[in-house]
Amino acid sequence: MAACVVSLQASDIPIVGGPHAGTSPHADVAQWASMFPDCGGQMQSPINIDTSSTSVSLELQPVELAGYRLDPREQLRLENNGHTVVLELPSSLTIASGYPQEYRASQLHLHWGSPEGPGSEHTVDGRRYDGELHVVYYNPSYQSIKEAMRQPGGLAVLAAFLQVGPEDNEHYQPLLEQLPEVQEKGKKTTVDGFDIKGLLPTSLSRYYRYSGSLTTPPCYQTVNWTVFNQTVLLSQKQISLLETTLQGDHEELLQNNFRPTQSLHGRKVLASF
Repeated sequence: MAACVVSLQASDIPIVGGPHAGTSPHADVAQWASMFPDCGGQMQSPINIDTSSTSVSLELQPVELAGYRLDPREQLRLENNGHTVVLELPSSLTIASGYPQEYRASQLHLHWGSPEGPGSEHTVDGRRYDGELHVVYYNPSYQSIKEAMRQPGGLAVLAAFLQVGPEDNEHYQPLLEQLPEVQEKGKKTTVDGFDIKGLLPTSLSRYYRYSGSLTTPPCYQTVNWTVFNQTVLLSQKQISLLETTLQGDHEELLQNNFRPTQSLHGRKVLASF
């Protein structure tokens, strides 16, 4: 960070991506805008990515990451906040290129569905994937992430679709094996440091980029979204762990923790390929 290092807690920032109707105190998403005006804005997330309407931009360079291979002695806090599972990340993890400026990591979290259906936040040509990973970053030009989230371009999110594949994904095991330890809302544990980059697709050069928002209140429209084209494969067992392990606000299973897709309202979706 250019000026100072900010110590961040999971509670400092609304989750970028949140509970589907019926799984949280914000059960009626249609009423969000009456309490949080930005939720009714023209630049809301998530969206459906219509690949026939995207515009190729040669200015979109491959995303390059720095500092992601963490020492196992570094302890990362994992928390069930009742809406998702959040892993706090050190700000030494950065997006070194792929954006006009550097962004520093804050946390990552996941979205999933249920045994009855998939649960990614974004969709592509109307298709919803089994799950979605969000890695949340802030612009260190601002004094804190709370300030950054209120400023244009203050936040960046790298999003990757999760899809059922033929075998376990070893990169996700350090995270998934700890889910029983945070089964109930408010539970916290620690995870030994691991290679966070392994959670993302192997190719970081093919992606979609658009301007959007936090997907839970207060829905600030300050997020530069990157949605990778390549999916990340997990086994059916691993996806099922996400869908059937955690409890939400009222001790019910935490499932379908995604917001419905929002209108583009004329926004352009750029593609790097």
